[in-house]
Amino acid sequence: MFPIFRKIRCLRIFNASQIVSLCAASVLMGAISSVQAEPGQAWGAWQLSAGWQDYSEPQMKLKGPELGVHWQSLNLGPYKLEADAHLGLQNYSSVQSDRLDSVLNVDSYWRALRASTDQPQWHYGLALHSHANFFRGTTSLGFGGYDRLSTQVWLPVRWHSASAEPLTVDAGWLLWGEHVSRLSQVNTRLQDVTNQQRKGVFLQISKKIHTDPGEIEPYARWTWVDDSDVRWVTLPGQARGTHEPRNNRLQVGLKLRIR
Repeated sequence: MFPIFRKIRCLRIFNASQIVSLCAASVLMGAISSVQAEPGQAWGAWQLSAGWQDYSEPQMKLKGPELGVHWQSLNLGPYKLEADAHLGLQNYSSVQSDRLDSVLNVDSYWRALRASTDQPQWHYGLALHSHANFFRGTTSLGFGGYDRLSTQVWLPVRWHSASAEPLTVDAGWLLWGEHVSRLSQVNTRLQDVTNQQRKGVFLQISKKIHTDPGEIEPYARWTWVDDSDVRWVTLPGQARGTHEPRNNRLQVGLKLRIR
C-alpha cells in the first residue's frame, strides 16, 4: 500500500469520545443480544485489561499501550460467546515520514465457540475481528495521514487444560479479510482503496490465576497476515497497482476480574 503518510493541509478528525462510546456500546449490545441463560443466573462475566500492542509492516511500525474490556457468556452448555474491545494510543514510525505519536487505535473481537462432544477441552467456531487506525496531525517531517480500517473473519480453535487455573491456547486461520485505506482524506483526487486478504494465522496463550482480590489472566497474542490482492487505482497522471503488505501484530497484557 502507499506509505501511510502524504503531505496534506488538513485531515478529517474523528471525535474520540464518540469512538470510545461506540466501542463500549458494541460490547454491551453483544452481551445483551446473546442467548439468555437460565432465569436467575448470570449471563456473563466481565474483565478489564491493560496491555501493549506492537504492529509492523515492512515500511512502518505502530507501538503503544491499550486498555480493554472483555465479556464471556456463562451457563450456555457447550456454547460460548465472547467479545473483546481494545482502545489504544500508538506511536507511528517509518523511514520515509519519521514519527507521529498518540495515534488512536480501536480493536474488537467477537467469537462464537462450541465445545467438542467427545473432547470438551477443545472448542471451535467462528470469529470476527475489526481494526481501525485513526491518523491525525502531522509527522515530524510534515506529513499527514489517512484512516485504515479492516474487517476479518477467522476460523478459531481453542484448547484448555482441565484444571482450576487452566492454561488456554487459541489458534486461528483467516477465512476472509477486507482492508480499506481512505486515501481521499489525503487528496480528493485520490481514490479510497479496498483490498482483500486471504492468508493469515494467529496464536494466543493465556493462563488464569486465582488471587484473593479476584482473578488475573496474563495473555500474549501473535497475528500474521499475508500480502493482500492488488487493486489498480488512478493517481494524478498515472495508474498504479496497490496492495496491503504482510504484517505482524503482537499483543501482550493482563486481564483482571474482581470478585
